[in-house]
Amino acid sequence: MPDETKAVEVKPVERRPARERKPQISNPYGAFLEGNQQTFTRWLQGMFGVFEEISRFTQARMQEDMAAWSALTSCRTPEEAMECQRRFAAKAAEQFSDEMNRLSQLMMKMAVPTPPPPRE
Repeated sequence: MPDETKAVEVKPVERRPARERKPQISNPYGAFLEGNQQTFTRWLQGMFGVFEEISRFTQARMQEDMAAWSALTSCRTPEEAMECQRRFAAKAAEQFSDEMNRLSQLMMKMAVPTPPPPRE
């Protein structure tokens, strides 16, 4: 058998300064991230809304708690103190229940996909 060799064309390598060279890094997740950008955007906006709601509620509850302690210090009899605590507990339970409903609605908005814009 004869030894067959193929001629290979050698191209000269262009040398550029390091600052002009761009790294050739492939990003296997690039297409995934681009394809789901709308989903990630909706999720981030939703989480920001949840954070804002939790912050608002926490601030309101702290003010309510301070007002309740103030009212409790003005009570003169055990009956007044018990009534003050009962009102505080009832109001807190109602507010916590309402807050859970608001947070659930915010979470549902994040979970339900928005329809894509119409194509022209």
